[in-house]
Amino acid sequence: MAKPMIVIFGGGDIAERGIVPVTGGLIPSCDVTSFDEVNTIIELRRPQVVVSCAAVSRPATVTDAVPSVWARELEVNLLGSFHVAKAAVDHGVGTMIFIASIAGLYGKPGNSGYSASKAGVISLVQSLAMEGHDAYAISPGRVDSRMREREFPGEDPRTRVAPVEVGAVVADILAGNYEPGDNVIVRKKGLDSRREVDRGEPWRSELRIGEPPAY
Repeated sequence: MAKPMIVIFGGGDIAERGIVPVTGGLIPSCDVTSFDEVNTIIELRRPQVVVSCAAVSRPATVTDAVPSVWARELEVNLLGSFHVAKAAVDHGVGTMIFIASIAGLYGKPGNSGYSASKAGVISLVQSLAMEGHDAYAISPGRVDSRMREREFPGEDPRTRVAPVEVGAVVADILAGNYEPGDNVIVRKKGLDSRREVDRGEPWRSELRIGEPPAY
Protein backbone atom coordinates (compact mmCIF):
# COMPACT_ATOMS: atom_id res chain seq x y z
CA MET A 1 0.00 0.00 0.00
CA ALA A 2 1.43 3.39 -1.04
CA LYS A 3 2.27 5.84 1.70
CA PRO A 4 0.11 8.97 1.79
CA MET A 5 1.56 12.26 0.64
CA ILE A 6 2.44 14.11 3.88
CA VAL A 7 3.39 17.77 4.10
CA ILE A 8 4.97 18.96 7.36
CA PHE A 9 4.82 22.65 8.18
CA GLY A 10 7.71 23.72 10.40
CA GLY A 11 11.22 22.39 10.67
CA GLY A 12 13.13 21.73 13.87
CA ASP A 13 13.97 18.51 15.63
CA ILE A 14 10.46 17.11 16.00
CA ALA A 15 9.90 17.38 12.24
CA GLU A 16 13.39 16.53 11.02
CA ARG A 17 14.41 13.84 13.52
CA GLY A 18 11.01 12.54 14.50
CA ILE A 19 8.30 12.80 11.87
CA VAL A 20 10.23 12.63 8.58
CA PRO A 21 12.09 9.38 9.41
CA VAL A 22 8.84 7.67 10.40
CA THR A 23 6.52 8.98 7.68
CA GLY A 24 8.73 10.13 4.82
CA GLY A 25 6.94 13.46 4.93
CA LEU A 26 8.05 16.55 3.05
CA ILE A 27 9.07 19.80 4.78
CA PRO A 28 8.54 22.72 2.38
CA SER A 29 10.01 26.17 2.88
CA CYS A 30 7.09 28.17 4.20
CA ASP A 31 6.16 30.99 6.54
CA VAL A 32 3.10 29.68 8.36
CA THR A 33 2.14 33.20 9.40
CA SER A 34 1.25 33.79 5.72
CA PHE A 35 -1.99 32.09 4.78
CA ASP A 36 -1.21 32.60 1.10
CA GLU A 37 2.07 30.67 1.40
CA VAL A 38 0.46 27.80 3.29
CA ASN A 39 -2.50 27.70 0.92
CA THR A 40 -0.26 27.67 -2.16
CA ILE A 41 1.80 24.72 -0.89
CA ILE A 42 -1.29 22.66 -0.09
CA GLU A 43 -2.89 23.61 -3.39
CA LEU A 44 0.20 22.55 -5.35
CA ARG A 45 1.20 19.45 -3.38
CA ARG A 46 -2.30 18.07 -2.75
CA PRO A 47 -1.29 16.08 0.35
CA GLN A 48 -3.50 13.50 2.01
CA VAL A 49 -2.02 14.44 5.42
CA VAL A 50 -0.69 17.69 6.87
CA VAL A 51 1.32 18.01 10.07
CA SER A 52 1.65 21.43 11.68
CA CYS A 53 4.62 21.78 14.01
CA ALA A 54 6.00 25.27 13.41
CA ALA A 55 6.66 26.87 16.79
CA VAL A 56 8.62 29.54 18.58
CA SER A 57 9.19 30.01 22.30
CA ARG A 58 10.25 33.27 23.91
CA PRO A 59 10.35 32.69 27.69
CA ALA A 60 9.53 35.69 29.86
CA THR A 61 7.37 36.49 32.84
CA VAL A 62 4.30 38.60 32.14
CA THR A 63 6.05 41.45 33.94
CA ASP A 64 9.04 41.28 31.60
CA ALA A 65 7.21 40.27 28.42
CA VAL A 66 7.35 42.54 25.37
CA PRO A 67 3.87 42.69 23.77
CA SER A 68 5.17 42.32 20.21
CA VAL A 69 7.26 39.27 21.17
CA TRP A 70 4.32 37.71 23.03
CA ALA A 71 2.14 38.30 19.98
CA ARG A 72 4.73 36.63 17.76
CA GLU A 73 4.36 33.39 19.73
CA LEU A 74 0.63 33.41 19.07
CA GLU A 75 1.17 34.39 15.44
CA VAL A 76 3.46 31.45 14.69
CA ASN A 77 2.10 28.81 17.05
CA LEU A 78 -1.64 29.43 16.92
CA LEU A 79 -2.42 31.56 13.87
CA GLY A 80 0.03 29.43 11.87
CA SER A 81 -1.88 26.31 12.95
CA PHE A 82 -5.15 27.92 11.89
CA HIS A 83 -3.66 28.75 8.48
CA VAL A 84 -2.71 25.09 8.01
CA ALA A 85 -6.16 23.96 9.18
CA LYS A 86 -8.03 26.43 6.98
CA ALA A 87 -6.05 25.61 3.83
CA ALA A 88 -6.31 21.88 4.54
CA VAL A 89 -10.08 22.06 4.99
CA ASP A 90 -10.50 24.20 1.87
CA HIS A 91 -8.56 21.71 -0.26
CA GLY A 92 -10.02 18.54 1.17
CA VAL A 93 -6.97 17.22 3.01
CA GLY A 94 -7.96 14.00 4.75
CA THR A 95 -5.99 14.11 8.00
CA MET A 96 -4.60 17.01 10.03
CA ILE A 97 -2.12 16.56 12.89
CA PHE A 98 -1.01 19.45 15.08
CA ILE A 99 1.94 19.45 17.48
CA ALA A 100 0.76 21.17 20.64
CA SER A 101 2.51 20.81 24.01
CA ILE A 102 1.96 19.62 27.52
CA ALA A 103 2.44 23.32 28.36
CA GLY A 104 -0.93 23.89 26.69
CA LEU A 105 -2.68 21.90 29.42
CA TYR A 106 -1.92 24.47 32.11
CA GLY A 107 -0.24 27.84 32.53
CA LYS A 108 3.52 27.69 32.76
CA PRO A 109 5.44 30.35 34.69
CA GLY A 110 7.72 32.36 32.46
CA ASN A 111 6.06 30.96 29.32
CA SER A 112 2.60 32.49 29.19
CA GLY A 113 2.75 33.16 25.44
CA TYR A 114 3.84 29.64 24.57
CA SER A 115 1.36 28.03 26.97
CA ALA A 116 -1.54 30.16 25.76
CA SER A 117 -0.76 29.50 22.11
CA LYS A 118 -0.49 25.74 22.59
CA ALA A 119 -3.72 25.67 24.60
CA GLY A 120 -5.29 27.34 21.58
CA VAL A 121 -3.91 24.66 19.27
CA ILE A 122 -5.54 21.93 21.39
CA SER A 123 -8.87 23.77 21.31
CA LEU A 124 -8.56 24.30 17.56
CA VAL A 125 -8.16 20.54 17.05
CA GLN A 126 -11.17 19.79 19.24
CA SER A 127 -13.27 22.28 17.27
CA LEU A 128 -12.13 20.79 13.95
CA ALA A 129 -13.05 17.28 15.09
CA MET A 130 -16.50 18.35 16.27
CA GLU A 131 -17.00 20.05 12.90
CA GLY A 132 -16.45 16.68 11.24
CA HIS A 133 -12.76 16.83 10.32
CA ASP A 134 -10.08 14.19 10.91
CA ALA A 135 -7.88 16.27 13.22
CA TYR A 136 -5.55 15.31 16.08
CA ALA A 137 -3.22 17.00 18.56
CA ILE A 138 0.02 15.65 19.99
CA SER A 139 1.23 17.24 23.22
CA PRO A 140 4.81 16.28 24.04
CA GLY A 141 6.42 17.01 27.37
CA ARG A 142 10.00 18.24 27.38
CA VAL A 143 11.55 17.17 24.06
CA ASP A 144 15.21 16.48 23.36
CA SER A 145 15.52 19.39 20.94
CA ARG A 146 17.65 22.41 20.25
CA MET A 147 14.84 24.62 21.55
CA ARG A 148 14.75 22.78 24.87
CA GLU A 149 18.52 22.80 25.22
CA ARG A 150 18.62 26.53 24.53
CA GLU A 151 16.06 27.22 27.27
CA PHE A 152 17.27 24.58 29.75
CA PRO A 153 20.95 23.91 29.04
CA GLY A 154 22.55 20.91 30.66
CA GLU A 155 19.27 19.14 31.45
CA ASP A 156 19.57 15.34 31.58
CA PRO A 157 18.53 14.22 28.05
CA ARG A 158 17.21 10.96 29.47
CA THR A 159 14.36 12.95 31.03
CA ARG A 160 13.35 14.28 27.61
CA VAL A 161 11.09 12.73 24.99
CA ALA A 162 13.03 11.72 21.87
CA PRO A 163 11.72 13.31 18.64
CA VAL A 164 11.22 9.85 17.16
CA GLU A 165 8.70 9.12 19.95
CA VAL A 166 6.60 12.00 18.66
CA GLY A 167 7.00 10.63 15.16
CA ALA A 168 5.75 7.26 16.39
CA VAL A 169 2.54 8.91 17.63
CA VAL A 170 2.06 10.42 14.17
CA ALA A 171 2.44 6.94 12.67
CA ASP A 172 -0.08 5.50 15.12
CA ILE A 173 -2.58 8.23 14.27
CA LEU A 174 -2.21 7.40 10.59
CA ALA A 175 -2.69 3.71 11.43
CA GLY A 176 -6.11 4.55 12.90
CA ASN A 177 -5.21 4.00 16.53
CA TYR A 178 -6.78 7.26 17.77
CA GLU A 179 -10.05 9.12 17.39
CA PRO A 180 -10.49 12.55 15.77
CA GLY A 181 -10.15 15.26 18.42
CA ASP A 182 -7.78 13.20 20.56
CA ASN A 183 -4.93 15.05 22.23
CA VAL A 184 -2.18 12.46 22.62
CA ILE A 185 0.16 13.34 25.49
CA VAL A 186 3.63 11.81 25.29
CA ARG A 187 5.97 12.55 28.18
CA LYS A 188 8.58 11.18 30.54
CA LYS A 189 7.79 10.10 34.08
CA GLY A 190 11.26 9.90 35.49
CA LEU A 191 13.11 8.03 32.73
CA ASP A 192 10.05 6.12 31.49
CA SER A 193 8.06 7.27 28.45
CA ARG A 194 4.29 7.41 28.81
CA ARG A 195 1.33 8.13 26.58
CA GLU A 196 -2.06 9.40 27.67
CA VAL A 197 -5.10 10.49 25.67
CA ASP A 198 -7.04 13.62 26.57
CA ARG A 199 -10.56 13.63 25.14
CA GLY A 200 -11.75 16.74 26.94
CA GLU A 201 -13.36 14.95 29.86
CA PRO A 202 -14.96 15.68 32.24
CA TRP A 203 -15.64 19.14 30.84
CA ARG A 204 -16.84 17.92 27.48
CA SER A 205 -19.68 15.91 29.02
CA GLU A 206 -20.41 18.28 31.90
CA LEU A 207 -20.66 21.32 29.64
CA ARG A 208 -22.38 19.34 26.87
CA ILE A 209 -19.71 20.39 24.40
CA GLY A 210 -20.51 19.22 20.90
CA GLU A 211 -24.25 19.05 21.46
CA PRO A 212 -26.50 21.25 19.29
CA PRO A 213 -27.48 24.50 21.00
CA ALA A 214 -30.91 24.73 22.61
CA TYR A 215 -32.98 27.64 21.32
